[in-house]
Amino acid sequence: MDINNIQMIGIEKDTPIEIREKVTFGNHIRDALKIFKGKGINEVVILSTCHRSEVYFYSGEVETQEAKEFFKKYFNIGKIVDPYIYSIKGNDVIEHIFRVACGLESMVVGEDQILVQVKDAIEIAQDEKTSGKILNKLFRDAVTLAKKARSETGINDLALSISYIAVKFIQEVFEDIKGKDAFVIGTGEMGQLAIKNLIAKDVNVYVTNRTHYRAVDLKNEIPEIEVVPYEEKYKRIAISDIVISATDAPHYTIEYHRFKEVYCNKKICMVDIALPRDIDPEISSIKGVSLYTLDDLKKTAEINKNKRIGLISIIERMIDDSIKEFNDWFRTLLIEPYIKEINTFAQNVCKTEFERVANKLKNASENDRKNIQISLKRVADKMCNVMIRHLKSDVLNDCNGEIVFDIMKEGDGHKKA
Repeated sequence: MDINNIQMIGIEKDTPIEIREKVTFGNHIRDALKIFKGKGINEVVILSTCHRSEVYFYSGEVETQEAKEFFKKYFNIGKIVDPYIYSIKGNDVIEHIFRVACGLESMVVGEDQILVQVKDAIEIAQDEKTSGKILNKLFRDAVTLAKKARSETGINDLALSISYIAVKFIQEVFEDIKGKDAFVIGTGEMGQLAIKNLIAKDVNVYVTNRTHYRAVDLKNEIPEIEVVPYEEKYKRIAISDIVISATDAPHYTIEYHRFKEVYCNKKICMVDIALPRDIDPEISSIKGVSLYTLDDLKKTAEINKNKRIGLISIIERMIDDSIKEFNDWFRTLLIEPYIKEINTFAQNVCKTEFERVANKLKNASENDRKNIQISLKRVADKMCNVMIRHLKSDVLNDCNGEIVFDIMKEGDGHKKA
């Protein structure tokens, strides 16, 4: 077995979109897996996202250059892709998938979506029975590492999405926002992201839009929201804990004097994620009102971005440790036949010795016989475990990866494996 049999071919993530769109697997991953598996490849997993098309495979027969030709033939694409297609082997593949799963190769460092995509990739391959022991272990380790990296570094808490940061600001005001009433003005992309983030925090969300039918259409997509007529927005503001405005109006959608008329001196957090601004900045002078603008959110996003970048070196050290662990596991695969031989030998000895003892104990009860059998097995297992542990230690310390050991066999003398 050779670690360099683990290989990957793919398209550079910075490849122009007009090339990327020609080599995307889309909904045809399952068919592609079967085609690649039938080309002398033992195991294959395909990772296909909007930024990458990568084929991971394990084979002692197929080299990456041959796999590149499979790749080009599959997409019926010629030399136009040659400058952008690349291949790696062995530890380079292991490091690459670990970095990808951890989000270090993403446009947004540490982003979560790629982890989901890595999990989906191996699950589809397992479902289609195109992956096996090697790639199952590799991708499982990648997912485990990615979860650990995100958990231990807290990189997920460093939000970069403006809408998500808006909810973070609100949480800082109220600490616990579960069950709070939020009023979102605007049903565009930013407004919808804010709505989804609020709902995920168990907030009661009310929505309005100057064009009423858009709010109604949104309720069909997100049934958890309640639609408020635009002309009643100040009434709803007055009884809300949270107000987020995200429209493209050229003027203030929440004016100081109109707001002052309905404000009932309660604690309220307002977030303006519009440009030009939706909420009259003079409102921030009112006691009890916390007002955040796009500049506040962008500043936090930039700070978080720099903090995420600062965590890269920590995650890279975790990746180095995981690469070593995978290599140790891979090297122990070399001794699997010998481990099986040891266990088979032990089972045979147990069987022979049990039959010898049992024949001498004619008056022994069935329970006694069973206990003798169990005891013999326990002794054999303990001896096997010691031998296997030393065997694994030897192979991990053997730079050449060569294994030579003797197993005593009754009547056979020494057998060299």
